[in-house]
Formats: sequence, C-alpha cells, structure tokens
Amino acid sequence: MLDNITKSNLFNSIENIKGIGPKTSKLFEKLCGTKIIDLLLTMPRGIKKRMFLDQVSEQFLKEEVALIITVVKHIPQFNPRMPYKILCKNKNNEIEIIFFRGYTKYLKKILPVGENKVVCGKLEKLGSKYQIIHPESISHLDELPYLHGSLSLYSLTKGLTMSLYRKSIFSALKELIEIPEWINEAIIKKNNWHTWKETIELLHNPKELNDEKINKFKDRLSFDEALSHYIKLLIMKDKMKKNICYAVNVNNEIKNKILSDINFKLTGSQLKVLNEIENDLNKKTPMLRLLQGDVGSGKTIIALISLANLINRKMQGALMVPTEILAIQHYNYFSNMLKETNVKIALLTSKIKKKERDDIYENIENGSIQIIIGTHALFQKNVNFNNLNYIVIDEQHRFGVHQKFQLSEKGSNPHVLVMTATPIPRTLALTMYGNMNISKITELPANRTKIETRTISSNKTNKIIEGLKSIIEKKENVFWICPLIEESEKLDLTAATKRFEKLKKYFGNYVGIIHGKMDIEEKKKIIDKFKSKKILILVSTTIIEVGIDVPNATVIIIEEANRFGLSQLHQLRGRVGRSDKKSSCILLYKNKNINEFSKKRLNTIKLNNDGFKIAEEDLKLRGFGEISGTKQSGYQLFKILDPLKDIKIMEEALVEAKKIFEKRKNMKKEDKNIINIFLKIYNQSSSMDYIKIA
Repeated sequence: MLDNITKSNLFNSIENIKGIGPKTSKLFEKLCGTKIIDLLLTMPRGIKKRMFLDQVSEQFLKEEVALIITVVKHIPQFNPRMPYKILCKNKNNEIEIIFFRGYTKYLKKILPVGENKVVCGKLEKLGSKYQIIHPESISHLDELPYLHGSLSLYSLTKGLTMSLYRKSIFSALKELIEIPEWINEAIIKKNNWHTWKETIELLHNPKELNDEKINKFKDRLSFDEALSHYIKLLIMKDKMKKNICYAVNVNNEIKNKILSDINFKLTGSQLKVLNEIENDLNKKTPMLRLLQGDVGSGKTIIALISLANLINRKMQGALMVPTEILAIQHYNYFSNMLKETNVKIALLTSKIKKKERDDIYENIENGSIQIIIGTHALFQKNVNFNNLNYIVIDEQHRFGVHQKFQLSEKGSNPHVLVMTATPIPRTLALTMYGNMNISKITELPANRTKIETRTISSNKTNKIIEGLKSIIEKKENVFWICPLIEESEKLDLTAATKRFEKLKKYFGNYVGIIHGKMDIEEKKKIIDKFKSKKILILVSTTIIEVGIDVPNATVIIIEEANRFGLSQLHQLRGRVGRSDKKSSCILLYKNKNINEFSKKRLNTIKLNNDGFKIAEEDLKLRGFGEISGTKQSGYQLFKILDPLKDIKIMEEALVEAKKIFEKRKNMKKEDKNIINIFLKIYNQSSSMDYIKIA
C-alpha cells in the first residue's frame, strides 16, 4: 500500500489533468504550484451555495442560480449609456442577460445566437421578464456539474475561470489515496478531525455551509503542514551538529584594543550577544545564529569584534551587505578600526574596475586577504576563498535564500551570523528561523534621544524648505528621500534630480545627490563630503535605506511616505537620531494619494519608535507573505498555515514534532515510511530552501 502512495499520481505534473495544457499549467503554477498535490493543497477563499434550475420560477427570485439558456438575439443599443441586453430562453420562459457598459464584440463571441450556455448569477424579475444582471459566469454545458451545489471558491488569475479550476480540482481528487494516520490518535480525537483524505475531499467538495466545520478542515491541514515543517527543521539542525568546522578562539588582545578605541561603552545587551557569538565560534560545529537589533542598536561593532578574531590566524571572513553604499561604509569603518593590525581587508562590489577586481580575486584565493567586505559580488563563481571560516550577512532579509546558500558553499562548513535591523515577531522567528539560535540587542546606546516624527501634507513643502535654513545654520546634516515609484528606477532618479535642482536654488553647493546609477568612486566622494559637512542636504533615492551612519544627521524628510512599508519607513528614519542631538523625521504625503490604510500606516510610525512593535503592526497590515519576503522572492513558505493566526496549532505541532524526532531511531520501518510520505507531500512548498542556508 505504501509503495502505491509513493508512486501515486499526486506527485505528477498538473499537465496530466485533462484540459490543462502547457499554457494553462503556467497559470495554475502562479496560483498553487506545478504538481497535482499542490492543486489539492490550495485553500478555497470561500464557499457558496448555488442551485440548478431546470426552469425559472418566481419562488427562486434573489437566489443564486445556474440556468441552461438558449441565446435568441442581441438587442441593439441606441444609446451607449443604456444597458446591453441579450434575449434568451429557458424552457418556455424569456430571460434577459443584462450588462452595463458591455463590450459588444466580446459579448457576441461568448453568447452567440442559437447556442446553449450555462449562465450563473442572481435571478431577478422586471415586469414580466426574468433577468440576470452581470452573470458571474457563462460556461459550456459540460461544465454544469461544477457550477451548482455547495461550491468552493478559489483565487483566480487572468485566463483561468472558476469552473475550469473546480473541474481540475475534481479531477485531482480522483488521484487521492487513503494514507495511514501520522498524527497522534489523541490529538485527532481531541480536535474531532477527519482523516487526511476525507479532509481534503470535504474542503473542496463541502456537504454543508458550516464555517465551524470548514475551519476544522483547515486546522487539520495546517497542523499537518506545521508538523512537516518542524520535523524538517529538527532534521536539518541535527545534521548541522554533525558538521565539523574550525573553532575560532577569542583574540582578547585585539578585542580589548577595539573596545578601548571606540568612544562609547557597549551596552549590557551588546556584551551578552557578543558572548553568545564567541561561545558559538569556539565550537567545532558551525554557528548558525540570527542577530536581531533595532535600527542604530550597534550590530556593526559586534560584527567587527567577532570578525577580528580571525586576525593572525590562517582564516578568512566575509561580510556580505545588500548595497554598495553600505559596503563602502563598512570597509572604511573596519579599515580605520583595524589599521594597527596586519589584517588585509578588501572591498568587493560589481562596480569595481576589472584590473582591481582580478587582483582582489587572486589575493582572496591565495589567502593574503583575510576579511572581504562586499555585496552579492562575493558569491560569484570567480570568487574562490582560500579558507573561508566565518560569514556575516548584514540586513539578511534583503538577500534571497539561494544567495546566502551560495556564499556558505564557498567555505568548509563556515560559521554563519545573519543580522537584521528589521525586528522579527516571535511567530515569524519561530517559523522561519526555527533551526537558528537567536540573539537580540534590546537596548539602544545611552546617549540616543527619541526621534520626533511628524506627518505633513506635501502642499506645505515650501514651508519645510524654509525651516531647513535653521538646520543648515547649525551645520547639521539633512537627508531628503525622494518618492518610491514601484519598478521604475528611471522615474525614481527623475524625481530625485528635480528635488536636487529645486533645493540647490535655496542652498547652493550645500546640496548633494546620490543614487544607484553612480559609480563607486562618485558615491565615496559624496558620502565623504556629507560626513565632513561640505554637503549638508543629501537628496537620495532609497539606496540609503540600510546602514548609513552619519551621527551629525538630525533631519530626514521622506516624500510620498504613504508609498513605503512600515519597516522601510522605520529603516529610513533610523538614518537620524544617531547621537545626543534632537532629531526629526518628516513624512510627506499627497492628499489625493492618501487612503485609510495609508493613514493607519503613517500613524503607526508616527506613534511608535520601537521596531518590534512596528514589525508586529506591519505583519498585521501586510500579512505573513509580504513581511517574510516570501511573496516578493517567489517562494510560498506555507500553503495553508498562517503563522499570524495559527500560533496555537504551530506550538502544538512543534511539541509533536519533537516527540517524533526523539523516538525516530526506535520507530518501525512502516511508521518511518508514513512520515516520509507526508514530508514529501508538504515538501512541495519551498520550506526546505529556507532552512538550507548553511
């Protein structure tokens, strides 16, 4: 029986379903995945009841119905503002199908005179004529079985109809096989759950419209998915423990020198985190640790001290950052802090000229460069490390899973520290980083003052420019961020250039501009001028979002702030308030572009300075897929489970996963096979990619 399940058609391509060819399968792939099991694990977005009427009758007025009609004629429109009517017959009754602003050519194509069709919608009556206004669907007769009864509703994309989706689901349901239970019997009984096969059948083909029962089906499948995810995490963590790597001992001499050279004391939270990292590095099993710290909490100094342990040892470390500007800043900071040591540090980005880049490649390969700081250029195939032992990934959420994995592969089981200034709520951390140890910097340096945040209509921009005069007189720095225009770098640049030219009329050479199109030397010069106060107002696109550290910056103005996500606004705001000087963040918005959702988002950032609270709100407003990056990256971590709503299910599944994992060596072969089948079923989402970072 288990052999039959393993060879089941469930794992075949969706193209094996009748009616789905290569073109249609691409549409399904957008929504659910490539395999039949992916289709069956798609959650309906709702359920409705619709009855099939052989013959229309007044007793069914205002009801959702499916009717077979014969098209009699299209009634000409004498006035384009009048509704478009199509006269049809159902048995001996006349019925009008009505469209407002209907496209005549299209309607004649889908409802040709003389043909029989199935029309679905709400039955109405005006005078003696029955009507369906804007029918929900117009289908061929062979689709009738999928158009009435208790119907599951699915999210669609252009080119897919609801009836085709349901028809495909019904075909896929025929491939379902009964699988022996893998969830503890007591859990099944307590929750009154059906078997896995019955649950999927009832979810897609419900017998009754009962929200409580539908939620039970979802809970059962969510538990399966969570259980599968956690078992995989535990397996991965166990495998990593068996990996052998080089231990990196603490270099107290260099550590104490760095601590004496900085003009501040590390917070208790920073010292605790540093101790956790050093303990991990000192082991012969690779560290895999996530370091969370709010904007400006001092993660860079932790990275510096931990990487400095490689000095005077034949080991290499890599610091990967998402932007060239941040790479330059870290390179300058590390070079300055470690200038009295023998360590060789290199900066590697895609904008470095070929001859210099080839020299860097050679010195990385022969091991003479010990610390390499760079962007995604670090994991390109031409970069061959001599002995890569330690990787630090800054602003880790900005990199794809495969990018992180590619860099790890360049070493021999290297230690990995990933850092983020986008705080991660507990449920998200538990879900995505369950195989990582997590450290948190919970304190900001003692001298930091609260940033005052204001929301102002953009029609007051001239008043804000006037107000900047006093800031310039005090020789304090100002960031001016230009509006984010989605997927349009050219338009971003145009907006920044216009703002730069306008500000230059007021403040002359005190105004500078920086953007992604500049080469590396230009960017260096602009940043140096800004830090040395030769430039006091820096107009920028969002490339300064992460990591830029200018303690003298006290004002940041963000145009069309309603276009940004909460976490991004918090990151941008973090460019100021990095000293004991009073700082401000001004969020500009256009009245015509602001809606209730945008107002709520801007109000949240205005009232909160705590990154963790902001992240929680961002998660509520945008949903799990958005904030975790799974939506943008093209990966769907879960099909059914929602970490925002299913916290209790996740916690119970983790307990059960640990029990299964602990007794794995004493399990019968048959029980192991059943578990492996469920792991295969739920491996269709890309969760394994998320836990293969190291």
